[in-house]
Amino acid sequence: MCPEMRQIAPDRGRWAAGLLWLGAACAVVGMAIFLPFGWDAKDYLSALQQYPAYVNGQPSSSLAYSPLFMIPVLGVARLLPLWLAMAVFGFAYFSGWLVQLWVGMQCATPDERKILRYVAPAIAFFPGLLISDVIVSGNLAYILYGLMLASAALGWKRGRWSWFYVAVLAAACVKVHLLTMLAIPLLCGKRQWMRTVMTGAAGLGLYALQFRVWPQAFHVYMNSLKVMSQTRRDFGCGPAGNLAHVLQSLGVPYEKPCILFYVAYAVVMFLILLSLSRLYREGRVCFVSWAPVMLLGVVLLNPRILPYDFAAVSLPMALVAWRSLREDGRNSLTPLLIGAGMVLLALNVLVSGIENWATVLPDEFLEMLLMLGIFAGGVRSLLREAEIEPLTSPAYVIESIP
Repeated sequence: MCPEMRQIAPDRGRWAAGLLWLGAACAVVGMAIFLPFGWDAKDYLSALQQYPAYVNGQPSSSLAYSPLFMIPVLGVARLLPLWLAMAVFGFAYFSGWLVQLWVGMQCATPDERKILRYVAPAIAFFPGLLISDVIVSGNLAYILYGLMLASAALGWKRGRWSWFYVAVLAAACVKVHLLTMLAIPLLCGKRQWMRTVMTGAAGLGLYALQFRVWPQAFHVYMNSLKVMSQTRRDFGCGPAGNLAHVLQSLGVPYEKPCILFYVAYAVVMFLILLSLSRLYREGRVCFVSWAPVMLLGVVLLNPRILPYDFAAVSLPMALVAWRSLREDGRNSLTPLLIGAGMVLLALNVLVSGIENWATVLPDEFLEMLLMLGIFAGGVRSLLREAEIEPLTSPAYVIESIP
């Protein structure tokens, strides 16, 4: 290509990406006007207004998160003007989402990033590759995952994991099951077992401590979780969550069977990830191949996977799916891509357009199948890459580091 054509092509790409970002912003504004908007953020605002009731643990109140987080944070937020507290929350929320996109981009090669810049604006409306309006919920998980993923990127780039442990410990004060994110340094870092175990023990200790510090508020929080599980059936889309949903629908006690099933499933999943991490440490697979599969597997370790959780790995999921299709269809890539696109479109139509479909195949079950299927495709891709040749040449090692 002549120099003029080389300059025109990137300019057109930037314009197209800019238009997509503008369209995404307009879509968010339209959703704010015509659809329910910020329902989780409204709960936080209500909690801010009812702060004394939470501290005293009044039965009429309900706690969205553990007292270990709600009481100190709300106490600080009350010191700020309401407009400033809302502005800080909005900035942190938007920044957390952008950080999730940035980390997803680190899992891609330079050529793949050229394509992902067109996908990134739309991926917000397809968390886990299924259509959803969770981006406008205002849930704290976007901030928490932004902090954890940003500090994780610092860990695998520079080998400094201290900030990651701080971020996970802070996130565990909000949602204790986010301690499963501690698997990341074990799968990417070196000699991190002791620090990981200590951080996990500290997180569990803080969770148990709140029973002594705020006994009434903790009792209200546990009752809130029990009511939520009985009324909303909000068990998440993980394997254990779907099992709980089925058992509860049948009127069968689900607590103990689901706990045992989760422990067995999580042990198997972690052993698979641990064995695959050896391929990365031995230089048989590059980082950009290992990272998206690893992140998806770590999210699958979560006992209660909600849309806010798999939204954080939507770009890595898309990368793993694309690479699996590309490997399977080297001689017939176009038909495979068209077929995969039609299947994904059909799933999204079922999720959003057919009201009675959820009684036949719930959205949570669809998402579980999609996540497990993409993870299995990623595992197969890693094994194939490891069989080709050792990736120890200096040029390949340099290219594999984001």
